Amino acid sequence: MEAGSSSPVGEAGPGYTGGAVAGAVLATLLFPYVALIAALLLQGSQTDPRKRSQLRTWAWASVGWLVLGVVVAVLLATVTF
Repeated sequence: MEAGSSSPVGEAGPGYTGGAVAGAVLATLLFPYVALIAALLLQGSQTDPRKRSQLRTWAWASVGWLVLGVVVAVLLATVTF
């Protein structure tokens, strides 16, 4: 492939850089609802399979963080009442 040309649809690229991944982790920890919505919206328009996989993982991590918060809240509520 010559320099400057884009990769064909379906061919895996290098994925997101470390800065983008760090931003995703920070967003997931601080704003999980927003991070989940952003990951799902970005995944819908992404054609690179590696980036789609990273966005799917980001969405699952956001859901997991939200579920953990609910579980902790329920456990604290049952212990205190």
